[in-house]
Amino acid sequence: MEIIKYGILGLIIVMAGTFSFETSAQDNSETERIEALKDMVKSESFNVSGLIHSRGIFNFDENGDRYFKVPHARIKVSGKLDEGFSYNVHFDAAASSTVVDAFIGYKLSDNANITIGIQKPGVSYEYLTGPHKVDFVTRSTVVSTLTSHRDIGVKFHGGLTGDLNYTFGIYNGNGYGANDNNKFFYAGRIDYNSSLEDGSLIVGVNASYGEHANRNLSSNLLTINGERITYGGDFRYETSSVILASEVLGAELEYTGFTEADNVFGFHVTGGYKVTESDHILLRYDSFESDLLPAADQEKIILGFTRFPTTNTRFRINYLLPVDDTAFSNHGLALNYHISF
Repeated sequence: MEIIKYGILGLIIVMAGTFSFETSAQDNSETERIEALKDMVKSESFNVSGLIHSRGIFNFDENGDRYFKVPHARIKVSGKLDEGFSYNVHFDAAASSTVVDAFIGYKLSDNANITIGIQKPGVSYEYLTGPHKVDFVTRSTVVSTLTSHRDIGVKFHGGLTGDLNYTFGIYNGNGYGANDNNKFFYAGRIDYNSSLEDGSLIVGVNASYGEHANRNLSSNLLTINGERITYGGDFRYETSSVILASEVLGAELEYTGFTEADNVFGFHVTGGYKVTESDHILLRYDSFESDLLPAADQEKIILGFTRFPTTNTRFRINYLLPVDDTAFSNHGLALNYHISF
């Protein structure tokens, strides 16, 4: 039975990869169709975007996670209007909440903007990157645990000088819900974003503070009831041939039922080589630690391959290798395929 199961899995991977290579031969016609679609639904005042994202997880241990899912099925309508106003309404038919983003923007000056509504707090680089543009099937453990939550509030953002940018926001601190304790959540980020001769360099730092009443950040952590302090930094260097990236996030969290705060720390180090413009090989070391919740600790290596069959499609396969217990039964695979426009 094991041979049959792994044989079927291998066949699925080969078929997916073959499909990727076959569709790459249609680049010219696909580009023509995408351009025609852009002419119909994209303009400065009315811009429609879409994303369909499918995922498969296969742990070699029968007691581990094994499933297929569609984490994202999104439509976004956005645009710029007269007198500096803009709008963004983002729906997801696959998510637990059908509204992803819903905010109004206003351009205060060339270097200052304000957005009001449901939006991403400006924190880590990987969190601010869309799910169809991240390097691996999922974001790093610490980013997924500490930052993957939108919130309702007001955000100021813009440029300071040259390539230096800022983001600062005040939010309810309760996700899509109303403020339940009359205290705000504050989040800010400053980053240096520079275009290089053969690529780009981004270096950023961020911090946040809030007081929460019975708030769950993720399944890895207990209910937060008290202060939540996070801090971190990130960088990304990318050229036509290499990718080098890293992110560090730490947090001090107060849980219900604990008399002391939990110190949480995690980071990733990522390297990638672009074999061709359409084929990327990646390697990541991913670490997450909690003082009070040792069961949440993770340390793993992820080997990834990404292929771009067309400019608007992407196929990824990741091999997951835990560092603390390298037994083959603890290994796993993660795959996804998406199309966006």
